[in-house]
Amino acid sequence: MLKQVINTHFILSGTIILLLASCNSNPLKVDVSGVKLEPVKVDRMEKDMFSMSPDSIGKYTAILQQKYGRFYAFFVTGVINDGGIMDSTYAYSLKRFITDKDMHSAYDTCEKMYPDMSFLEKGVTDVFKHFKYYFPDKPLPRVVTAMSGFNYALVYQDSTLAISLDMYLGKKSGFYKMLRFPEYKIMHMNKDYMLSDAVYCWLESTFKPNEDKNDMLAQITHEGKIMYLMDALMPELDDTIKMRYTEKQLEWNKANEFNVWAHIIQEKLLFSTNQNDILKYTDDGPFNTAINHDCPARDGNWYGWQIVRSFMKHNRHETIPQLMAETNADAILKQSGYKPSK
Repeated sequence: MLKQVINTHFILSGTIILLLASCNSNPLKVDVSGVKLEPVKVDRMEKDMFSMSPDSIGKYTAILQQKYGRFYAFFVTGVINDGGIMDSTYAYSLKRFITDKDMHSAYDTCEKMYPDMSFLEKGVTDVFKHFKYYFPDKPLPRVVTAMSGFNYALVYQDSTLAISLDMYLGKKSGFYKMLRFPEYKIMHMNKDYMLSDAVYCWLESTFKPNEDKNDMLAQITHEGKIMYLMDALMPELDDTIKMRYTEKQLEWNKANEFNVWAHIIQEKLLFSTNQNDILKYTDDGPFNTAINHDCPARDGNWYGWQIVRSFMKHNRHETIPQLMAETNADAILKQSGYKPSK
């Protein structure tokens, strides 16, 4: 009898272990080995531009137009603020950009810091495989690196995603101090954030807000959907990187989740359409001015992320394409069961 009880105990324990393992497993850690996709090759547009002979810009422009298509014209016009390739001042302005002492120094720093982009190519390939797993029929962008003259970190246009290497030189970069970039931005302008930032930019451009209202709940739910898709595309990546938070900021949000959420509800902000109120919880900055100096900025987006995570946890039948197509933010909140604990 004792032997039988012991055996039963081990069987029950094994069952509990299996159940716990099932509960704790991440459903987003999917096998993408069967997804057929050629390894991503990242083209170096900044190299092509700074390798131009300053006296042969017309000749090289034709080559770059052929290589990068309409994106090249958009980039020189809208990003580095040239007059456009058909403008009479185009050659002069571009020559000034690629021969400028500071710009050339920044270019040299980019080339030393990023002699090859194999780390990015590997990361993007894995992200694209995950994306094709969920969206087999959606197109993928071309990925290039560039130098924007410290204007933009990322640019998405004409199915091309450009990553400006001059915006990922690390927090000790003298250029950032010279340009007086705020500290809260500089702390994330490094290699660790490059892939996540690029994916976020691409997803925000691909999945436009489709919610049926424009209140705070709709806006933070949209952000939550984007962040959940980032969870799916990069299931191993830490939340601090995806959210661009320090560990301390993330822990503050977790520790104060109940109180801040209660404040949002009590102040009737959740269904507010006042953009000034909404921006206090969704816009970037050193902290959330509506709460205190310890509360990280964009915490409203973080709450939207937790709502969507809870929704997907409680609605296992819901697919990611269905989530991204959902327009009713009220229904997502209601069916999420989201209720922060004290």
